[in-house]
Amino acid sequence: MAQTGDQLQMLDGTTFKLVQSARDAKGERVEFEITLAPGAPSPPAHFHPRQTEKWHVIEGTLSVLVGADWRELRAGESVTIPPGQVHTLRNKSSGVVRVRDVHVPAGDFQEYIETLHTLSDTGKVKSLKDIGSLVYLAMLLREHRRTGGQVTASRPQRAGETVLASIGKLLNFKL
Repeated sequence: MAQTGDQLQMLDGTTFKLVQSARDAKGERVEFEITLAPGAPSPPAHFHPRQTEKWHVIEGTLSVLVGADWRELRAGESVTIPPGQVHTLRNKSSGVVRVRDVHVPAGDFQEYIETLHTLSDTGKVKSLKDIGSLVYLAMLLREHRRTGGQVTASRPQRAGETVLASIGKLLNFKL
C-alpha cells in the first residue's frame, strides 16, 4: 500500500502524489496532488455514491464537468462535488495542470489509483486502443463500482464494462 509522500505514475504521464493516505487519515479522507500533462485522457464521467470529492487547482486551468455543465477552474479556484453528482475533469490546455484531489471519506479510492498505477507499471494497460488494456480497465471499474467507490455515469458504458470484465474473468485476467 502506498504511503503519504509516494508518487504514482500512469502510462500517460499523469502523476498522483499521495498528500495524505487513507491510513494516515484513519479512512476519513484521502488526498492526492494530481499533475496532468496537456491532453491527458480523463476518466469517464462518473459519480461516487458515498463520497464527496473536492478539486482545488494549484497550477494551470482545469476543465471540469459537474452535472451537465463544463467550466474552467483556474489556479486558486475549487469545486466540491457531492455524492451522486456526475463529474469528470480534463486538461484541455497547452500547459501542465496541478490539482489537489480530496475524497471524503477515503473509501477505496487510494486502492483504485494504486491498481491503475500497477496495471500501467506492469504493462497490462498499454493504450486505450489496446483490447487487453480495455479489459483490465473494465475489470477495475467494475470492481470499484461493486465496492461503491465509483460508478460510470453512462448506462451503455457500464454495460460495456460489465461485458469486458466478464471476458477478462473468463480469460483468467488478474488485476
